[in-house]
Amino acid sequence: MILLLAPVGATLLLARSISFWNAVKCCAITAILSIGLSVAVDSIFWQRRVWPEFEVLWFNSVLNRSSEWGTSPFHWYFTSALPRAMMAGLPLALLGVLLERRTAKFVLPVLIFITLYSKLPHKELRFILVGVPVLNIAGATAMARIYNNRWKPGFIWRTFYSLALVMLMASFGVSMVIAAASHANYPGGHALRVLHSKEAVASEVSEGFVHIDVLTAMTGVSRFCEVPHWRYSKEEGLFLEDYSLRNFTHLLNEKDSIPGFLCLQAIPGFSRLRLQKTFPQLLVVTEPKVFVHRAEYLDDADTGEWPGCDAWSGTGWFG
Repeated sequence: MILLLAPVGATLLLARSISFWNAVKCCAITAILSIGLSVAVDSIFWQRRVWPEFEVLWFNSVLNRSSEWGTSPFHWYFTSALPRAMMAGLPLALLGVLLERRTAKFVLPVLIFITLYSKLPHKELRFILVGVPVLNIAGATAMARIYNNRWKPGFIWRTFYSLALVMLMASFGVSMVIAAASHANYPGGHALRVLHSKEAVASEVSEGFVHIDVLTAMTGVSRFCEVPHWRYSKEEGLFLEDYSLRNFTHLLNEKDSIPGFLCLQAIPGFSRLRLQKTFPQLLVVTEPKVFVHRAEYLDDADTGEWPGCDAWSGTGWFG
């Protein structure tokens, strides 16, 4: 946010939209209140005195250790992240700057912000997402100018109008496809919900001890999914033979066979998109991603409601 507010604030000062001392006063009050609230609340949750935003800033920027989570080239935000996030909105935003010069004072600080963030090797769309609404302002300005001039003599404005409509419809279609794929992209969260619905509620397993592997934790599992009286472990580095020695009652794991455990259900996740000539034209193909296991020593628990690990649906559809 500092990287975004700095160029925005500089633009406001240069345009004399705000005085320097008013800016200092506003920023100081906001900083004191926000930092105080963050430290007070998060220190309670973490059980230690902590300012999490500063720790992340220190880790990512000062120590430059964010690259441990993967790196992308300098141009990734401009050539990959923004085109996929905005689709038709990005060319319309660039056109908006040309058609309406007043949008430049909004767009320029965002471009500076994204450029500065591009210097960090580790890149994620969420880092720059706060700048997208500002770019959409420029895109909306371009669309409004094209719409208001669509009946003017000559073919230029009518051509722009037709192209803009095609681009917006294409963006809507791509968004729907991405939404359908994303819906199948959280098998971990779905697996934990299924486990709770059949074991924590519908069976006699009143106090479960669940191990969640890395893939499951990365695909939808969070603390908000947990239920009372159940325990959860995300211990890493375990071999398949170690699970039965940890007294786990259940496992959510990417492996379909683990010694000492019975595989109860395979949870499918997104694999790929497949085109075909018949309706529906586009299929979302899934494959087993996470498997729900139960310890074999719970032999008195009912397994009748579980379909087993061979029963799963291989395709969804979008067409």
